Amino acid sequence: MKLANVLTLILSAAIPLNLLLQTSSSAQSSAQNASGSGNQSSQPFPTTNYYRSPYARPPGYRPGEYARRAYMRQMQEEEERKHPGSTQAPQGQGQQGAQNPQSQRAQQGKQIQNAAQRYLGVTPKGDTTKGYTYQDTVSIDGMNRTFQCHLPPGYKTLKNMPVVLVFHGLSLNGSLMMFLSQFNPVADKNSFAVIYGDGIDKCWDTGQSGRGVDDVGYVCKVIDKIANTVSIDKRRVYACGISNGGYFSQMLACAIPERIAAIGVVGSTIMQQAANGCHSNKPMPVMFFLGTSDPLISWGSSGASTANGELNELVELVGANKFGGVDSALARYGGLMPVPEMIEFWCTHNQVGSSHANITNEPDKDPRDGTRVRRESYGSSGREVILYRIENGGHTWPGGLPYASSGLAGRISQDINASETLWQFFRTHSR
Repeated sequence: MKLANVLTLILSAAIPLNLLLQTSSSAQSSAQNASGSGNQSSQPFPTTNYYRSPYARPPGYRPGEYARRAYMRQMQEEEERKHPGSTQAPQGQGQQGAQNPQSQRAQQGKQIQNAAQRYLGVTPKGDTTKGYTYQDTVSIDGMNRTFQCHLPPGYKTLKNMPVVLVFHGLSLNGSLMMFLSQFNPVADKNSFAVIYGDGIDKCWDTGQSGRGVDDVGYVCKVIDKIANTVSIDKRRVYACGISNGGYFSQMLACAIPERIAAIGVVGSTIMQQAANGCHSNKPMPVMFFLGTSDPLISWGSSGASTANGELNELVELVGANKFGGVDSALARYGGLMPVPEMIEFWCTHNQVGSSHANITNEPDKDPRDGTRVRRESYGSSGREVILYRIENGGHTWPGGLPYASSGLAGRISQDINASETLWQFFRTHSR
């Protein structure tokens, strides 16, 4: 089996977060009792789609038991590190007086569920002292489309919460994006809501014609639904994403600048066709995180001519092979802007000069990761264009978790945390 297929199997079958985090009927009942029977009818959050798994096993594949066990072990190790003894078997259940197999599996499942919940910052419905994560839907073009929402502690009483929209890359989904970006703990610490969108066919509109999916309308409906659920500040809605999600974030900046206050882009430049169609004259603060060893990023001339074996394999992993290979995919999307041209495009859009940048080198916090980070800043006062150039960085989320092997996606810089840095950037901007 090809390496890309194996990795795709791991992505689709090995990380069933929603299955791990499904709430049993007894847990839901206890959560409702904890919140008080008088509040049950006023609970605004949905229950029918609560953590229903969006993962579908590829045809012809076995469930991937080994990979799932490896992921569960990772969750247990993290739980043990944070809460020593919490993943150990209950006392008195050693060789003498062991449980029957079914009871033992149930106990292990509960331990794994607790580990995953703490790892992602997920808590049962009704506990407003901690963050709360749920799945909801909006209806558009005759389809019910899902999204994942994470609310910070005290969400019922917080007023005018900022909202960060986070968009996954090609072949991923909102739940996996929640995992790899680790945005939930940042939201809990800074009291903002996070929305993880789910693209149709695990893909976002990036300005290409003929796709027939209204992703921009979907985002508008999601914002409106959240506004009708909790108290948010519509002047402080931000968008960010990785790869295909980064292209889409720039698409939103051009399509609905009246609803987006600033954007962040990881592992993507901009599609030429989308840039040509960007007719907005509203300045848009933008922050980029780009790796010099990212095979899907061009730092020089046209990226469409740089296809090689490594690039083809990564493109197959992220799903662009549905268009028939690297060159045809880039041609369909109108070609990719190289990084210098993209920076010049956004500087021109924001009416700031691109010839001189304020450059600083970030501290090498983790020499073991093999990366160094340089910050380049253009403009100020709501017109910023900021680039974090990550030397030797791959097609990854800085400070986040991997979605593919390091040999394929490249290095993850630990010298900077993209989620933390994006929030510090976003928080200074409003429409």
